[in-house]
Amino acid sequence: MNKSITTNYFKYIDYLTRESNKYYFPIVMGICTYKDVKKMSYKELLEVTRVANLKLNKEIYEQFLSFSGML
Repeated sequence: MNKSITTNYFKYIDYLTRESNKYYFPIVMGICTYKDVKKMSYKELLEVTRVANLKLNKEIYEQFLSFSGML
């Protein structure tokens, strides 16, 4: 993967994980739909956001492993 693509990817992920975008992050990560998020309590939203963060960390780790295999 190109370095600029990787940089843009991480900038976008940083943007999504900011506090102001907490409702969209689980949707973009494919954890739930917008309709589901609207029905959730704050406690449920925090839990779903934790799951989305775990999924993101897994994807970053997989990308790292695929890059290290290319060296």
